[in-house]
Amino acid sequence: MPNVRGVAVLNAIRFVTEIYGAPRHDQVVAALPAPRHGTFVGAIREASWKPLEDFVAYMETAKSQLGPHEPDFYRRLGRFAGHLERARSNVGLMVVDPGTALRMGPLVWRSFHDSGRLEVEVLGPHEGIARVFDYPASRAMCERRCGAWEGLLSSEELPASVEETACMLDGHGCCETHVIWGTGLSAP
Repeated sequence: MPNVRGVAVLNAIRFVTEIYGAPRHDQVVAALPAPRHGTFVGAIREASWKPLEDFVAYMETAKSQLGPHEPDFYRRLGRFAGHLERARSNVGLMVVDPGTALRMGPLVWRSFHDSGRLEVEVLGPHEGIARVFDYPASRAMCERRCGAWEGLLSSEELPASVEETACMLDGHGCCETHVIWGTGLSAP
């Protein structure tokens, strides 16, 4: 069973509490299916591993409870998490420029996921394709990933735009995203 780092779960909780209010986290946890409650009982350590299924269930329940009519809910959650990681962790130091960010992508992937693999194809100095293989796809995770990469890869000087161009949910062999940096883009 795939896992994500506890920091990803904590960032989702922080998104819910900061954007919708602290009591909303308890509402989301109460609405989770019973088998998913364990992840949210007690302290969550940033470096711990948490089941991907629990993380996805939390995001899906948060959307259904708090943003059922917000089509960009997962992307906003991801962008929020990406901004947090860029600002507070060593991951932000690895993505100082597009070339470094692309080269470091697989390492960053392994920092947050215990399964699957990320392959990167550089298309130019400010453009690349990222492909995720052997990792369960869900609408919540795919949209969150695009937002997280935008938040992590963007700076005020050089905003990043990330769009999914292929998804395993649509029968493709991987989830593929196109990343482009440019001054003509609006910052996420």
